[in-house]
Amino acid sequence: MTDERKRIAKQLMDSYFQSMPRRNWMHKMAKSDQKPGERMVLYFIGRHTKNEGTGLMVSEIGKILNLTSPTITQHINSLEAQGLVERLADPGDRRVVRIRLTDEGNQFVRRIEEGRLQMFVELVSHLGEGESVHFAETMKKASDFMQMKLEQYMQNVADGE
Repeated sequence: MTDERKRIAKQLMDSYFQSMPRRNWMHKMAKSDQKPGERMVLYFIGRHTKNEGTGLMVSEIGKILNLTSPTITQHINSLEAQGLVERLADPGDRRVVRIRLTDEGNQFVRRIEEGRLQMFVELVSHLGEGESVHFAETMKKASDFMQMKLEQYMQNVADGE
């Protein structure tokens, strides 16, 4: 590996980590008593259910977010007390409880999505349309590459290499 490649790789790495938000921007939109994990669960439920849908099971939420059911249940209890989610019996199996957003929860998630979109609209204005498209395409390529490398790394670890 050449010194120039190392220099560029370090620049890429620094830019990548600098792009990570230093503050949780959702916190400003959230109720003061919400924890970051609660906001993550709330946003996830909103993104993966429809208003008229039956909701998600705690185990489904935990599996995708890689959190334990007791952790998810704790977040759900708090979100339910805040009036942002509700528990419903599954119509096909009354032993199963599903979680979905209340109207207030849906409004909260919409505010998050609108805020996020506005931030990126402003970024397009800042960079310009052409540079924004190029940036998006480059980030997609980089993300795909990093995901592939992570999967390879995890497979090597599993194989004991």
